[in-house]
Amino acid sequence: MMMEDLNPIPDRVRVAEIRHRMSNGFQMLQSFTRLQLSTCETEEAAEKLDGILRQIEAVAAQQDALSEADTGNLAGFVEKIEPLWHRIGEHAGIAVQVELEAPVTLSPHASETASRILLEAVTNCVEHAFPDGRGGTIEVVVGATDDYHCHCRVADDGIGTTGDGHGSGTGIIRALAEEIGGRADWKPGPHGGTVLTVDFPVNLPEHVEAMNKANA
Repeated sequence: MMMEDLNPIPDRVRVAEIRHRMSNGFQMLQSFTRLQLSTCETEEAAEKLDGILRQIEAVAAQQDALSEADTGNLAGFVEKIEPLWHRIGEHAGIAVQVELEAPVTLSPHASETASRILLEAVTNCVEHAFPDGRGGTIEVVVGATDDYHCHCRVADDGIGTTGDGHGSGTGIIRALAEEIGGRADWKPGPHGGTVLTVDFPVNLPEHVEAMNKANA
């Protein structure tokens, strides 16, 4: 007969441990790749390894930012992910502007889910809003609607959409918003492009229930 674990490890602690192990793994990968890069014998090989290194650094930066979101610190996530968004945008000829309004304290689950929404939304804009190498601007705003609700806004001045989002990412964002009692809306931008707004309750369960009923 198996004995029950008298001291179960909280999910939040497990996630933090996984993030820490992943961070260590990415550091090892970066060190190894830099070592290989320093011994490249051809320019072509060096360029390929440099590209791989940038990809590893990007994923590592994303995981580091998510570790802030896991604690309920959505503002910390935004501050850590902003440099990565700038680098990704610069590579694609896109200016990414980030505005963090009054800091918002969220439950860990709401913060982590909101961070995933922002990651998905910005990625969708980079991949779909500016085809054929055309440049543009992505604006990201995160703040509080009032003492009980948070809002995220991601707007681009790209080609716009004929539907309510950018492909399969729309369903992902909508599902994530509903998971925290919120709602995602897509509208045409005033000067072209698309504006995504996501509003959701900060912490209180009764607000989550109320918004779920409103969205039904």
